[in-house]
Amino acid sequence: MKKTMIYLPDDLHRYLVREAGERGVSMAEVVREAVAEYKTQRHAEKGVVGIEALIGCLDGEGLEFPADSSMSVDEVLDDYYAPGGLFERENGLADTAD
Repeated sequence: MKKTMIYLPDDLHRYLVREAGERGVSMAEVVREAVAEYKTQRHAEKGVVGIEALIGCLDGEGLEFPADSSMSVDEVLDDYYAPGGLFERENGLADTAD
């Protein structure tokens, strides 16, 4: 961990002292949490997300997964985006005139 010195306006310093005291943590801990939250928010605004953001994006509803779950991602996406596939049906794009 690196040590860093920052200058804060009086009102932010008072807030930091009060927040740390109420929570029973150091001012440094409050600053670390705030910077981490800011970083996460900025990345989300820029569309930068971690792999965990992909969890659950394909919930499997309407998709056929083999019992051994060894279907490749490409195969799942091919099925999902195939003409008349689940993507088109979910978004009202499928041709319903059969």
